[in-house]
Amino acid sequence: MELLNVISFILFALFISSYSLKLVILNKKSGVKANVLGKGNKGRSIDSSEMFVKISTFIWGVVWLLESIFENWIDNILPNLFTDNIIHYFGLLFITIGLLFFIFSMITMKTSWRVGIDKETKTSLITNGLYKYSRNPAFVGFNLMFIGLFLTFPNLITLIVCLLNIISIHNLILQEEKHLENMLKDEYLSYKNKTPRYLFFNLHK
Repeated sequence: MELLNVISFILFALFISSYSLKLVILNKKSGVKANVLGKGNKGRSIDSSEMFVKISTFIWGVVWLLESIFENWIDNILPNLFTDNIIHYFGLLFITIGLLFFIFSMITMKTSWRVGIDKETKTSLITNGLYKYSRNPAFVGFNLMFIGLFLTFPNLITLIVCLLNIISIHNLILQEEKHLENMLKDEYLSYKNKTPRYLFFNLHK
């Protein structure tokens, strides 16, 4: 494995470890089963959105792992769309920044963190830390990692995986916003009006 692949594999392992550890900590310390993605009957719109995310992110994870380990073999089948090593390492930088966004978002959310939309439990609205600047910093992190994977291993499959996941995550965000408006009402609407959905510009409230 080349250095690029080793770093990519380490980042993948860190992502899986941090995600799994958060789930375990919430379950053991607080009795919270945080992974509610695609579980229960939440209505057609939410169910379909969550299933889309569940499938697309699973594919993303598999592709990330395979590219990290078998890139040379995959390149024989799917040539890179561009071959500039600087861009490939920029991709790793995107993944690293995205992973940090994701980890700090999980930490900031404490026991309110969920994977998917939790219809059963009313969680607290978190507005500090990264959530002062974005309503969805964890999803910003995911999008950076999706883009980063494509830049690191730029072929047709990673491009499709990147676009599918950005679309699926955005669709889930829209469903989550409706849920939070119904659950938290004016508290969430006030936060929504002053904080961007992603970063910097609140173009689509």
